[in-house]
Amino acid sequence: MLQLEIFDLTLAEIVAFFQDDIVVAWVLIGSGVLAAAWLLENITDPIPLLGTIFDGLVALSTYLGFFVGILDMCVGYVVWAANPDAIIVAGLLILIGFALSMRLLSKFPIALLLSLGLALFGTFTLYGFLAPHAGDPFIGEYITQIISLKWMAVIAFVIFAVVYLLSGLLIKLIQLIGKVFAATPVIVLIGLAALGVGIIIFFNPALVGLGIPWP
Repeated sequence: MLQLEIFDLTLAEIVAFFQDDIVVAWVLIGSGVLAAAWLLENITDPIPLLGTIFDGLVALSTYLGFFVGILDMCVGYVVWAANPDAIIVAGLLILIGFALSMRLLSKFPIALLLSLGLALFGTFTLYGFLAPHAGDPFIGEYITQIISLKWMAVIAFVIFAVVYLLSGLLIKLIQLIGKVFAATPVIVLIGLAALGVGIIIFFNPALVGLGIPWP
């Protein structure tokens, strides 16, 4: 029977990939470009190749931005958990992730998006609580199984299903918040801030609380 080894990865192995200054910098820069694509499109219009690229990014940013936004929030959590001093980086990642995700609210059923976002957030939070106990001599074996990717996916699905059924009462509030963060001036400013911090990490990560060994 064909085995997909990726589903046997633990979240620890996935999280470890993002515990790197350069990876975090590229996540910020990529997210910043998506968020500020509307402004960058107008600036680069006279330049044929760049103008075409940013035209495409503007078209994709609403849809692609949702998934990038979820990634941003997860990476923000990783940064905060591993490097509390890098609160600016973690906060900006979560903020731009939220803003990018909110852009899709008017395109797809809000309950679906809310449920997906909370399922991912809840799964990462549960992992953060359980992972430190993986070496426990009594329950460590069970926790190691639970934090494997396949069981985390099952837990995420259960959270998604429950939240989807109960999220109707929160829809109007989420719509209001989404309109504020999805507004072009707001998301462009957040995107430019992410670009700036991403570039700073390349040259002087200590300015934003990075530049030290990750745990």
